[in-house]
Amino acid sequence: MKSRWLTNLLLFTTVVILTLVARYEPGLDKPETLTVAPFGADAVTRIAIHRPLRDELVLERDDDGFWWIAREPRLPAEPFQVRALARLAEQKIERSYPVADMDLAALGLEPPRASVTLNRLRVDFGGLEALENLRYLRVGGRVALIPDLYLYLVEAGYTQFVRRQLLPRQARITALELPGLRLQRGDSGWETTPARELSGDDIQQFIDNWQSASAINVRPLDGTPEGERIRIELAGQTQAIELLVTARDNELVLARPALGIEYRMGNTAAQLLEPARPDAAP
Repeated sequence: MKSRWLTNLLLFTTVVILTLVARYEPGLDKPETLTVAPFGADAVTRIAIHRPLRDELVLERDDDGFWWIAREPRLPAEPFQVRALARLAEQKIERSYPVADMDLAALGLEPPRASVTLNRLRVDFGGLEALENLRYLRVGGRVALIPDLYLYLVEAGYTQFVRRQLLPRQARITALELPGLRLQRGDSGWETTPARELSGDDIQQFIDNWQSASAINVRPLDGTPEGERIRIELAGQTQAIELLVTARDNELVLARPALGIEYRMGNTAAQLLEPARPDAAP
């Protein structure tokens, strides 16, 4: 009986030791995890994208941490989209090889399909590796293979990076002029011109709709738009935001001529063009 107990104890001890060896591999150096850049996404302050089929796109972060599309006029950038692209810096490399050992033309890297410069680090994009569907990159003197997660962003039009929320961050509306109606904040609350019998809750909800209004997507403005005018005045801002209602039946479309873009707002005409609850009785 004692012999069987000792045998079981010895087997248990052996299993524990083998488990620890397998887990911690004493005496072996862990392989270094390689990433595309020697810095993380938070350290990226400028992204320049060169792609033969589209205009060059430059994204820049200002001192307050906000991202902008560097063009004329300058456009506010969508943080989520920029962050998705900036994560290229910390993307894990699956495999890499010296450039001298590779046929760059065969890999789609000479010339590259597109190039992204993160701060000052240039990353060239090539073709796909057939077996694992990994993307070839050239970074300095190495050819790297990474998951194919970034080229769709690299090749996207600039409007894919435009911030979709209509108003600036922390903006506060002080006056809103719609077709046939003006709302303005006075000393005793919101005032309407011409006078409308609207409850304070209805007006506040309407203003809140505009404060948080966000587009489904943004498109370049084609030609000279025509439509009813909307004017939004903001606290601390000398220049009002001016929009044009270019469509409202199937979906609400708001043009912003000063920025050369238009916002597709989906089915939000009732919430943004009529200051009353959508389910209110006529």
